[in-house]
Amino acid sequence: MKKVSLEDISKELGVSKTLVSFVMNGRAKEKRISEEMTEKVLAKAKEMGYKANYLARALRTGKSNTLGLIMADISNAFFAKLARSIENEANEFGYNVIFGSSDEDSIKSGKLIEVFKNKKVDGLIICPAMGDIKYIKRLQKEKYPYVLVDRYFADVKSNVVVVNNQIGSYEIVNDQVKQGKKKIAMVNFNVGLINMDDRFIGYKEALKANGLELDHSLVKNVSFRGMENETELAVKELLEQKDRIDTIYFSNNQLAFLGLKYIIKNNKSVLDKINICSFDSFAVMDLMEIPMVYGTQPIKELGKHAVDLIMKQIDSDTIQPQEVVLPISYSKKMI
Repeated sequence: MKKVSLEDISKELGVSKTLVSFVMNGRAKEKRISEEMTEKVLAKAKEMGYKANYLARALRTGKSNTLGLIMADISNAFFAKLARSIENEANEFGYNVIFGSSDEDSIKSGKLIEVFKNKKVDGLIICPAMGDIKYIKRLQKEKYPYVLVDRYFADVKSNVVVVNNQIGSYEIVNDQVKQGKKKIAMVNFNVGLINMDDRFIGYKEALKANGLELDHSLVKNVSFRGMENETELAVKELLEQKDRIDTIYFSNNQLAFLGLKYIIKNNKSVLDKINICSFDSFAVMDLMEIPMVYGTQPIKELGKHAVDLIMKQIDSDTIQPQEVVLPISYSKKMI
């Protein structure tokens, strides 16, 4: 089958090849091409099965109009929604997004960075894994446009978009204390990631501010690799000392889901005595007949700021690194 060209599309529509090229390269607004004509061109291109040769265009123009996006785990609802937000925002700039998951593996993350660079992406948006600092330093040295989202490295001055993990965590735990809860356990994730460490700091500071001592036996740490089994074990151990706890606080949505799954299956009656909190939510949380407190991260805003920062870098190599820190909100789900 003959490959569809820009010229084929232009002949079908009776317009110039140049006009079609501007539309397909995301330059319609710049060239003042009407929205109606832009939609016609895009619809015809889709109808005819046009596939752009991004690598050839990148070699010719120096820009591919593509971004590389590395998420920690695209199967996680938070990262899936964030990826979609970034994709939608990038589309407003005429950019496509290529996705990859690092699975919290620095080696895999490094390979993805090289793959995307070889594909001539114009910039990278990265949710870094532990150990990625060497790759980030290399990107910085090469002056390759990149933005870190959700996490960052304090030792590397980068463009960063994150939520205020410490304050968000503090507010959730402090709310529990104000409700009279004094034995608050925490199940934390991938200690060593700065966002998770900050959530633990917020937890500790809320206890301290209310005159409560940190009990290390009530803090359980879970790894990415063994998340399901380790979360079940952590919750099991906490419930075995249920007379010593009145709240279980999960530092992310996956831990909350796995923890609640275990409790409902094995000991649902404890939910009459123990509060459940989560730093963020998961898809079916509102359908579960369980009262809980959970945070809501501003995912749309995270994506918007990440794309804005990468576009500024692509357009200019003199942009000073910026750090965008967004607040979370939290909700109390009652039944």
